[in-house]
Amino acid sequence: MRRLNCGCGRHAHPDWTNVDFHAQVPGVLVHDLRLGIPSADESFDCVYSAHMLEHLPRHNAGAFLADCLRVLTPGGILRLVVPDLEAVARQYLEHLERAEAGGETAAERYEWCVIELLDQLTRVRSGGEMVAYWSRQPMPAFDFVRARAGAELDGFLREHSAPGRAHPAAAQAQEIENPEEYARFRQSGELHLWMYDRRSLRLLMEEAGFVQVRRVDAVTSAIPDFARFQLDELPGGVERKPDSLYFEGLKPGPRSSGARA
Repeated sequence: MRRLNCGCGRHAHPDWTNVDFHAQVPGVLVHDLRLGIPSADESFDCVYSAHMLEHLPRHNAGAFLADCLRVLTPGGILRLVVPDLEAVARQYLEHLERAEAGGETAAERYEWCVIELLDQLTRVRSGGEMVAYWSRQPMPAFDFVRARAGAELDGFLREHSAPGRAHPAAAQAQEIENPEEYARFRQSGELHLWMYDRRSLRLLMEEAGFVQVRRVDAVTSAIPDFARFQLDELPGGVERKPDSLYFEGLKPGPRSSGARA
């Protein structure tokens, strides 16, 4: 089976063709995916993209999915993973009500929900309010935040607890005031430029031409033997990014017999 991972970040797998805007690990093809996927028509049997779509401007998202359709073989599988706007919005509303009713724990959880909902859309410095929150000693509502942020928070804490590493809050840059620097930061890939829920993501996939579009979870996939790649689920059954929304769809047409390899 020929597999493509678009926007792989640090999660490149040797059994996949891995493409990203910047190479964070070896074995990654560097390419601006806003310009299309650098592959021929019907080159892959499955395409996977996790936590990349929200970093594209909304007007680029449909074109990217159309290109995913182009490079897939008939019957090929697209698997998309994005932050779940509905889930974080529901968490925000729930903990807003609880915080208003009183209680220190509810107030701490509410503060995190606001950051999770807004910070990566609006931040004006690298890391934003999220890194500032994670850097507090002790971190408020730690168990709740860890359940929401998953392996991303664990990796942050490991990296910044290493001996000799500067505390991230102390090293954090000031707000960017120069207009040119701010424009570069907005295009750096750190910010979320749009968000999706179960309705908007399904409609986007269907509008791009995918069929049998369905919501799945971290361990459910039509991609054969998907779990062994540990892209969405880490060893021990730990979900890599628990705040995620998972969807899959198929390119119309019969699947080729060679896709089973």
